[in-house]
Amino acid sequence: MSDLMPVPHEQIWASAVAVAADSVEQLRRCDVDRVVSLVDAADRSALTGWLIAQRPDLAGAVAEALSALVQEAYA
Repeated sequence: MSDLMPVPHEQIWASAVAVAADSVEQLRRCDVDRVVSLVDAADRSALTGWLIAQRPDLAGAVAEALSALVQEAYA
């Protein structure tokens, strides 16, 4: 049996943000779509909820990124 502890979601989301910025506070609006597209569909809702809770000012960019992913899926 493994002694590894599960990684908290917040740490996973911060790692996703780190691809585009040093921290969620420094994440630019133009990079939101890149961060949102990094996680699989099953985790996307949790990531976007966390991101909006951390940065309410990016809620519009999050909605746009989700919309673009849906459009790509049906294109």
